[in-house]
Amino acid sequence: MVEDTGAEPVGPALDLASGMRLVVENHLDAALLDIDLGGEYVWPIAEALDRNAVPYAFVSAQCNADPMPETFRSRPCIYKPAKPNDIINALIGFAGKSKAAG
Repeated sequence: MVEDTGAEPVGPALDLASGMRLVVENHLDAALLDIDLGGEYVWPIAEALDRNAVPYAFVSAQCNADPMPETFRSRPCIYKPAKPNDIINALIGFAGKSKAAG
């Protein structure tokens, strides 16, 4: 589905450490993040994406989770189970917003 938008998927990351590696080792244009990766919250990954000006959205059943830091509450969050069109629209919305598009 991601490839159908013309994007090249990187990942998936099933835990926080592998997600951070993907951010550090790849030139990302955008990201889709589940809030909970095997019991670990993705906040450090989101912070790294913010530092690198990489647009992202959360894709999670926990979009309204209490532990979500205020910093991330304005970010788009697509509820799971996600509809393909919601994912595609998020990716299309990122076009032109990444540092690579500049």
